[in-house]
Amino acid sequence: MKHAELMKLVGKNVRVLFRDGKWIWGKLGYADEFSAKHDFRKPSYFYIGNISFKVSHVKKLVESEDK
Repeated sequence: MKHAELMKLVGKNVRVLFRDGKWIWGKLGYADEFSAKHDFRKPSYFYIGNISFKVSHVKKLVESEDK
């Protein structure tokens, strides 16, 4: 999985499979800066809800119609 691939899906509903085998789904976001705007998320991290992650944590990502 590459950073550019995830960036194309920011703002869309996705399903993410992490390398540890856990799935998460929801609207994909990206924290471009460290600020209150992003609930003090670390810069350059992707997130869904309260879960933040790097590209290296993602095993598989697909665009989803639900949620």
